[in-house]
Amino acid sequence: MLKLIATLLALSLTSGVCHAGEGEDQANSFANIYASLCLKNLSSLDGLREKLKPMPKLPPEKAAIFLAGAPGEAWPVPDKFGTFVLALPSGKNLCAVHVRRANTEAAKKQFTGLVANAPSPLVARQIRNEQAQTAANGQTQTIAYEWSVPNTTKKMLFTLTTAPSESAQIQVLASAAILSQ
Repeated sequence: MLKLIATLLALSLTSGVCHAGEGEDQANSFANIYASLCLKNLSSLDGLREKLKPMPKLPPEKAAIFLAGAPGEAWPVPDKFGTFVLALPSGKNLCAVHVRRANTEAAKKQFTGLVANAPSPLVARQIRNEQAQTAANGQTQTIAYEWSVPNTTKKMLFTLTTAPSESAQIQVLASAAILSQ
């Protein structure tokens, strides 16, 4: 079933992410990195780890912030439009992309375009849209969508948290996970 979901997800991503205009380059890069690394490899994160072995990782003390203190690995993702970090916690079906600076409104639009509509037979459902005040990033907004096949216990969860404040440590964080209930 996971292979079918991965195939459908890959097909839905073939349309690519289009450039909407000036000032959105960082958000477009974010969406491309999130789609090509997290979404495309969600059903085989061990395979993604294997592909990333030759790439330089962040040292453990720097990776810790991107892994929320959990064990795992984090890689800088070179891009001319911003500073991006890919995080893969150990022992979890979770992939995350962190962006230090990006147009948060454009990032929300790109994220929603990627995950708000699931390829058939999957069903997409928005399960979260909340705002919060945080010490590290100021005002944040978290949006989450769930993809599932009716009558199954496995679900895919896509989450985006944005923080538009210029003083935010990270302005955009997106994750993709496979959950079993």
